[in-house]
Amino acid sequence: MDQYKCPTGRQGRLVAASMNKSHKPLTLWGLTHVTIEPDYVILDVGCGGGKTINRLAKQASLGKVFGIDYSADMVEYSREVNKKLIAERRVEIVEASVEKTGFPDNFFDLVTAFETYYFWSSLFDALKEIRRVLKPTGKLLMVNEMVKDGVYEIKNAKTIEQAHVRLIPLEEIKNTMLSAGFADVQVFIKAGTPWNAVLAQK
Repeated sequence: MDQYKCPTGRQGRLVAASMNKSHKPLTLWGLTHVTIEPDYVILDVGCGGGKTINRLAKQASLGKVFGIDYSADMVEYSREVNKKLIAERRVEIVEASVEKTGFPDNFFDLVTAFETYYFWSSLFDALKEIRRVLKPTGKLLMVNEMVKDGVYEIKNAKTIEQAHVRLIPLEEIKNTMLSAGFADVQVFIKAGTPWNAVLAQK
């Protein structure tokens, strides 16, 4: 299931279409934990199928949304999904990694990361880079439908192994964010589910 880590080709496009559909409830729930102003400049890390970018652009109607993904095929797919917004110069999608985004310091009001930290090679390095590109008042929102809590990862061990995801306990994510220089780290969990959201202030 490397297609989840770096979707490519025809199979990758099917994965992207599936993610766009299946991640909708999680994405909408996650976005309830952050306020998005109309003029925000936003970065969506690991933008995958591109539907989250579309939703963010609707909220930041006077701003701009950037997306990055390290799969060239996903960048192409996301560009197709957001073709109209790209033509209007309200969206820009590029190939890049979370550890080296290529954006200037203090550039974004908000960085979002939906269902993607599992594939980052270094959580700390990624968080340092995200903090660098955030404005002094900027925030990071990480939203995930999997959790390492001593129960979920045992129950779903086969799926986790097949998808090559690396789960990190929420407390460790919070502490790593603090170590990377973030402040006011808040953790939200949807009752009765493994869904979680972590919101941090630069």
